Amino acid sequence: MTYQNDDVKQAIMQIQRFLRELEIFGEGNVTVPIDGIYGETTADAVSRFQRENSLPVTGTVDKATYDLLYEKALEAEFEQSEPLPLYVFLNGKSVARGEESDFVMFLQIILNTLTIAYDDFNLQKIDGVFDEEMENAIRLFQMRNNIAATGIVDKRTWNALVNNFNKYGLQNQ
Repeated sequence: MTYQNDDVKQAIMQIQRFLRELEIFGEGNVTVPIDGIYGETTADAVSRFQRENSLPVTGTVDKATYDLLYEKALEAEFEQSEPLPLYVFLNGKSVARGEESDFVMFLQIILNTLTIAYDDFNLQKIDGVFDEEMENAIRLFQMRNNIAATGIVDKRTWNALVNNFNKYGLQNQ
């Protein structure tokens, strides 16, 4: 296969991106330019990477170096990425007294967590049953958050529950 100058430049830029990601996520000094030129700075970064990973220190990228560089860059990116969100409340859905589900159990856990911030909240029984006690807790929560006190968990109430959980629940972890 014959490589064109642009192919080589793109391959070098990919190596430089990997090296830069490792520098950024490793909280080191960012030294590697992404310019497609395999100059002294790139060769030094490759040598440092090889040394740190018990590879033969050549300053050039062979298959073993490339494969490990790729793997380490993916790991670093994964470690720094946000966890995936969990979407449990469907748009247009509402939850009210009488429902029995895992989602209600999830709401009970959120309400129990919010007892940290709201002194007048009672702990909910974690049983997945939306009963009168839970309806009253939802009404109280809605009043505290300037939402119409219907006792029904709609999108507005759900968003307020999540905001409060993220604000207060994470403080206790």
